[in-house]
Amino acid sequence: MERVAFDKHAKAKSLRACPLFAALAPEDLSALAGVAAARVYSDGDLIFRENEAAVGFHIIVAGAVKVCRFGADGREQVVHLLGPGDACGEVPMFQGGGYPAHAVCLGPVRTLFLPREPFVALARRKVEILFSMLGVLSTRLRHLVQLVDDLSLKEVSARLAKHLLDLSARAGGIRTVELETSKAMLAGRLGTIAETLSRTLAKLKWRGIVRVHRHRVTILDPAKLQALAAGMKL
Repeated sequence: MERVAFDKHAKAKSLRACPLFAALAPEDLSALAGVAAARVYSDGDLIFRENEAAVGFHIIVAGAVKVCRFGADGREQVVHLLGPGDACGEVPMFQGGGYPAHAVCLGPVRTLFLPREPFVALARRKVEILFSMLGVLSTRLRHLVQLVDDLSLKEVSARLAKHLLDLSARAGGIRTVELETSKAMLAGRLGTIAETLSRTLAKLKWRGIVRVHRHRVTILDPAKLQALAAGMKL
């Protein structure tokens, strides 16, 4: 991790891009920018570790970050994939305690670090921050509930089918989508291992449901993919 110079105007502009601070008045945004510290990370760097004392949180300015945990067997579970404008490590800001997971950089990353005490002090004066924080935390909670449901109730084929359909929906319904991460990373996100993911993709391909070329997947039979996502056996 490296601390870098970042003028106050540039900090305020980056903070404005975060939904958490979109409703703040310019003077409040400027005050927040005054305590924010610009940081630069390299690929594979840990922004924070699970259970490390939470002394602040980050706004991602550029790059991608995975938030993950490890089971007793050492298997990685990717909880979130975050990008520019996203908050990272904000969950314990009001409760205190440690970070609930690891945050790992996927390539070069730039962030703005906001110390806990100045942020909480501003939030006490500006109720719009609290409402924005509630919105962010509610979205994260819905995601985690869905993740628990998927991991506990659905087979790998159903999780993969749902992921491909979600990618297609986010891209406007197009049938050819790009897997945004490596197979190992996607496997971690889906709660499995790379070998199992590869076998499942091969089965989808053999059944004529998808076509795979490197990181590009073309959905050939959306109806069957939707049936798999709903629980049909592969």
